[in-house]
Amino acid sequence: MNLVQLKYFNTVCVYQSVSAAAEYLHISQPSLSNAIKDLEDEFGVTLFFRHHRGMSLTEAGEKLFEMCGDLLSRADTAERVMNELGNKRNLLRLGVPPMIGSLVLPGIYNDFAKNNPDLSLEISESGSFELSRRLSDGFLDMIFLPHNKPIEKNLVSEKLGMLEIACCVPKGHPLQKKEEIKASDLHGVPLVLYKNGFYQTEEIKRWFSASGVVPNILLQTGQLSTIETIISSGAAVGFLFRRLIERNSSLHAITLKEAIYAEVSLVRKKDAHSFSYMKAFREYINKTKIFER
Repeated sequence: MNLVQLKYFNTVCVYQSVSAAAEYLHISQPSLSNAIKDLEDEFGVTLFFRHHRGMSLTEAGEKLFEMCGDLLSRADTAERVMNELGNKRNLLRLGVPPMIGSLVLPGIYNDFAKNNPDLSLEISESGSFELSRRLSDGFLDMIFLPHNKPIEKNLVSEKLGMLEIACCVPKGHPLQKKEEIKASDLHGVPLVLYKNGFYQTEEIKRWFSASGVVPNILLQTGQLSTIETIISSGAAVGFLFRRLIERNSSLHAITLKEAIYAEVSLVRKKDAHSFSYMKAFREYINKTKIFER
């Protein structure tokens, strides 16, 4: 047994899928499956039950999963600490929801990355719930988190600002004449939303539920470009940060009757090692004042 095999096994446990784990690890599915099989053969145990709908851990698999997480985290931290001390190329793993990514990533790549040539950036785009899980499991160092509740006590957060969620329609849409919009105004109107697990989707669904309106969801996707394209075509109405809508000349923002804001914080684990370049990144983000209204 070696650390690479444990890393592969742990990733499959987290994603509950060989294909998703292989994609995250940037290796082929057969290579990953063979690594798991080698572990099973070495100890004479079965680590996963294979089902037609996925896989689940056996008792032996659960025992190994309990033990390997902390070991891998310590090994990863040790390697990165020594690389930092040896002035080798460092790695910063950031988690960014797509809408926030469209606001921060251009500056991060054009400014921060260029001024820190010894630093490699690994960016993961996903919904806030998935990013929070990856942070908790040690796959990410810091995440941009939109939220409306206090941050968990095992996390350290820095508030960056607030972003307003607005109804988004194409220019010329019949709803454009409204200064503000209620959920009942969208009864039966086709909607395009992010997938479940994205902050704004959960908030918008609660907004509809509070008014007793069942949203007519045409499509849910994880791609901002897809949402903007579908709204621009007139096929559906959506919900985006006002700041993004105002940057697109083909779209129009309508204020929600019951306003929804996302507080945006930069979040990291409290008990995780804080590398010097993480501090440098926090200072950079705060200096840019991207989220100030």
